Amino acid sequence: MDPISIALGLAQYAPSIVRWLGGDKAGDVAQQVVSTAESVTGKTGSAALDSIKADAAQQLAFQQAMAAQAEDLEKAYLADRASARTRDVALAQAGRRNFRADILAYAAIGGLISLIWVLLVHSIPEGPTRDILLILSGALVAIVKDVYGFEFGSSRGSQDKSDQIASYMSGVGGQPPGAGTSTGQPPKA
Repeated sequence: MDPISIALGLAQYAPSIVRWLGGDKAGDVAQQVVSTAESVTGKTGSAALDSIKADAAQQLAFQQAMAAQAEDLEKAYLADRASARTRDVALAQAGRRNFRADILAYAAIGGLISLIWVLLVHSIPEGPTRDILLILSGALVAIVKDVYGFEFGSSRGSQDKSDQIASYMSGVGGQPPGAGTSTGQPPKA
Protein backbone atom coordinates (compact mmCIF):
# COMPACT_ATOMS: atom_id res chain seq x y z
CA MET A 1 0.00 0.00 0.00
CA ASP A 2 1.37 3.45 -0.89
CA PRO A 3 2.14 6.02 1.84
CA ILE A 4 -0.76 8.33 0.90
CA SER A 5 -3.29 5.49 1.22
CA ILE A 6 -1.82 4.48 4.58
CA ALA A 7 -1.85 8.10 5.77
CA LEU A 8 -5.51 8.42 4.76
CA GLY A 9 -6.25 5.25 6.73
CA LEU A 10 -4.51 6.77 9.75
CA ALA A 11 -6.54 9.98 9.40
CA GLN A 12 -9.41 8.41 11.34
CA TYR A 13 -7.18 8.71 14.43
CA ALA A 14 -5.77 12.17 13.61
CA PRO A 15 -8.24 13.91 11.24
CA SER A 16 -5.98 16.92 10.59
CA ILE A 17 -3.81 14.60 8.48
CA VAL A 18 -6.29 15.00 5.61
CA ARG A 19 -5.74 18.75 5.53
CA TRP A 20 -1.96 18.39 5.41
CA LEU A 21 -2.08 15.90 2.53
CA GLY A 22 -3.09 18.58 0.03
CA GLY A 23 -0.59 20.41 -2.11
CA ASP A 24 2.75 19.67 -3.68
CA LYS A 25 4.20 18.06 -0.56
CA ALA A 26 1.50 15.39 -0.08
CA GLY A 27 3.97 12.54 -0.58
CA ASP A 28 6.41 13.98 1.95
CA VAL A 29 3.66 14.54 4.51
CA ALA A 30 2.27 11.04 3.94
CA GLN A 31 5.73 9.56 4.45
CA GLN A 32 6.16 11.53 7.69
CA VAL A 33 2.76 10.30 8.94
CA VAL A 34 3.61 6.69 8.03
CA SER A 35 7.02 7.00 9.70
CA THR A 36 5.31 8.22 12.86
CA ALA A 37 2.95 5.23 12.78
CA GLU A 38 5.90 2.90 12.21
CA SER A 39 7.81 4.34 15.16
CA VAL A 40 4.73 4.00 17.40
CA THR A 41 4.04 0.39 16.42
CA GLY A 42 7.47 -0.97 15.51
CA LYS A 43 5.94 -2.30 12.29
CA THR A 44 6.29 -1.09 8.71
CA GLY A 45 3.84 0.12 6.07
CA SER A 46 0.29 -1.14 6.16
CA ALA A 47 1.14 -3.44 9.09
CA ALA A 48 1.59 -0.28 11.19
CA LEU A 49 -1.90 0.88 10.15
CA ASP A 50 -3.39 -2.53 11.00
CA SER A 51 -1.64 -2.52 14.36
CA ILE A 52 -2.95 0.94 15.26
CA LYS A 53 -6.48 -0.06 14.19
CA ALA A 54 -6.35 -3.06 16.51
CA ASP A 55 -4.88 -1.42 19.64
CA ALA A 56 -6.44 1.52 21.50
CA ALA A 57 -3.15 2.25 23.31
CA GLN A 58 -1.35 2.58 19.98
CA GLN A 59 -4.15 4.80 18.67
CA LEU A 60 -3.59 7.14 21.60
CA ALA A 61 0.20 7.04 21.17
CA PHE A 62 -0.19 7.82 17.46
CA GLN A 63 -2.53 10.74 18.21
CA GLN A 64 -0.03 12.13 20.71
CA ALA A 65 2.86 11.74 18.28
CA MET A 66 0.91 13.52 15.55
CA ALA A 67 -0.06 16.30 17.95
CA ALA A 68 3.64 16.81 18.69
CA GLN A 69 4.30 17.23 14.95
CA ALA A 70 1.21 19.35 14.25
CA GLU A 71 2.95 22.73 14.40
CA ASP A 72 5.61 21.77 11.85
CA LEU A 73 3.06 20.18 9.52
CA GLU A 74 0.77 23.21 9.84
CA LYS A 75 3.65 25.56 8.98
CA ALA A 76 4.43 23.49 5.89
CA TYR A 77 0.75 23.54 4.90
CA LEU A 78 0.56 27.33 5.33
CA ALA A 79 3.81 27.82 3.41
CA ASP A 80 2.40 25.78 0.53
CA ARG A 81 -0.80 27.87 0.57
CA ALA A 82 1.19 31.12 0.66
CA SER A 83 3.40 30.01 -2.22
CA ALA A 84 0.30 29.30 -4.35
CA ARG A 85 -0.99 32.82 -3.75
CA THR A 86 2.46 34.27 -4.46
CA ARG A 87 2.56 32.34 -7.74
CA ASP A 88 -0.83 33.74 -8.77
CA VAL A 89 0.28 37.28 -7.93
CA ALA A 90 3.48 36.84 -9.96
CA LEU A 91 1.50 35.54 -12.95
CA ALA A 92 -0.93 38.47 -12.74
CA GLN A 93 1.95 40.95 -12.56
CA ALA A 94 3.44 39.36 -15.67
CA GLY A 95 0.10 39.77 -17.47
CA ARG A 96 -0.56 36.03 -17.56
CA ARG A 97 -3.31 33.82 -16.15
CA ASN A 98 -3.15 30.59 -14.24
CA PHE A 99 -5.11 28.50 -16.75
CA ARG A 100 -4.47 25.27 -14.88
CA ALA A 101 -6.18 26.65 -11.76
CA ASP A 102 -9.03 28.06 -13.86
CA ILE A 103 -9.59 24.70 -15.54
CA LEU A 104 -9.56 22.87 -12.20
CA ALA A 105 -12.01 25.39 -10.69
CA TYR A 106 -14.39 25.13 -13.65
CA ALA A 107 -14.14 21.33 -13.58
CA ALA A 108 -15.03 21.24 -9.88
CA ILE A 109 -17.99 23.59 -10.34
CA GLY A 110 -19.16 21.74 -13.46
CA GLY A 111 -18.77 18.40 -11.73
CA LEU A 112 -20.79 19.58 -8.74
CA ILE A 113 -23.59 20.93 -10.93
CA SER A 114 -23.62 17.71 -12.98
CA LEU A 115 -23.68 15.52 -9.90
CA ILE A 116 -26.53 17.50 -8.34
CA TRP A 117 -28.42 17.22 -11.64
CA VAL A 118 -27.92 13.43 -11.68
CA LEU A 119 -29.11 13.13 -8.08
CA LEU A 120 -32.21 15.27 -8.74
CA VAL A 121 -33.24 13.96 -12.17
CA HIS A 122 -32.44 10.26 -11.93
CA SER A 123 -33.99 7.90 -9.45
CA ILE A 124 -31.05 6.28 -7.73
CA PRO A 125 -32.08 3.57 -5.25
CA GLU A 126 -30.65 3.46 -1.75
CA GLY A 127 -27.40 1.58 -1.68
CA PRO A 128 -23.68 1.85 -2.37
CA THR A 129 -24.04 3.76 -5.66
CA ARG A 130 -26.15 6.48 -4.06
CA ASP A 131 -23.79 6.64 -1.07
CA ILE A 132 -20.77 7.11 -3.33
CA LEU A 133 -22.52 9.86 -5.29
CA LEU A 134 -23.43 11.67 -2.06
CA ILE A 135 -19.85 11.40 -0.79
CA LEU A 136 -18.56 12.73 -4.11
CA SER A 137 -20.99 15.65 -3.95
CA GLY A 138 -19.71 16.50 -0.46
CA ALA A 139 -16.14 16.39 -1.69
CA LEU A 140 -16.97 18.62 -4.66
CA VAL A 141 -18.74 21.11 -2.37
CA ALA A 142 -15.57 21.27 -0.26
CA ILE A 143 -13.43 21.80 -3.37
CA VAL A 144 -15.68 24.59 -4.65
CA LYS A 145 -15.62 26.19 -1.18
CA ASP A 146 -11.83 26.07 -1.20
CA VAL A 147 -11.68 27.59 -4.69
CA TYR A 148 -13.87 30.50 -3.64
CA GLY A 149 -12.02 30.90 -0.36
CA PHE A 150 -8.68 30.97 -2.16
CA GLU A 151 -9.77 33.34 -4.93
CA PHE A 152 -11.96 35.76 -3.00
CA GLY A 153 -11.17 35.22 0.68
CA SER A 154 -13.88 33.79 2.86
CA SER A 155 -14.43 36.50 5.48
CA ARG A 156 -12.76 38.75 8.00
CA GLY A 157 -11.30 35.53 9.36
CA SER A 158 -9.58 35.07 6.01
CA GLN A 159 -7.70 38.34 6.48
CA ASP A 160 -6.79 37.26 10.01
CA LYS A 161 -5.53 33.95 8.61
CA SER A 162 -3.46 35.80 6.00
CA ASP A 163 -1.96 37.89 8.79
CA GLN A 164 -1.20 34.71 10.77
CA ILE A 165 0.45 33.13 7.72
CA ALA A 166 2.61 36.21 7.27
CA SER A 167 3.48 36.15 10.96
CA TYR A 168 4.43 32.45 10.91
CA MET A 169 6.40 32.79 7.70
CA SER A 170 8.40 35.78 8.89
CA GLY A 171 9.02 34.31 12.33
CA VAL A 172 7.30 37.27 14.00
CA GLY A 173 5.29 36.56 17.10
CA GLY A 174 7.07 33.39 18.15
CA GLN A 175 3.88 31.62 19.24
CA PRO A 176 0.68 30.81 17.42
CA PRO A 177 -2.20 33.19 18.13
CA GLY A 178 -3.99 32.29 21.33
CA ALA A 179 -0.97 30.58 22.86
CA GLY A 180 -0.63 31.43 26.51
CA THR A 181 -4.26 32.52 26.93
CA SER A 182 -6.37 30.72 29.47
CA THR A 183 -8.95 29.65 26.88
CA GLY A 184 -6.53 28.85 24.08
CA GLN A 185 -8.54 31.28 21.93
CA PRO A 186 -7.25 34.54 20.54
CA PRO A 187 -8.45 37.62 22.41
CA LYS A 188 -11.65 39.17 21.10
CA ALA A 189 -11.15 42.38 19.15
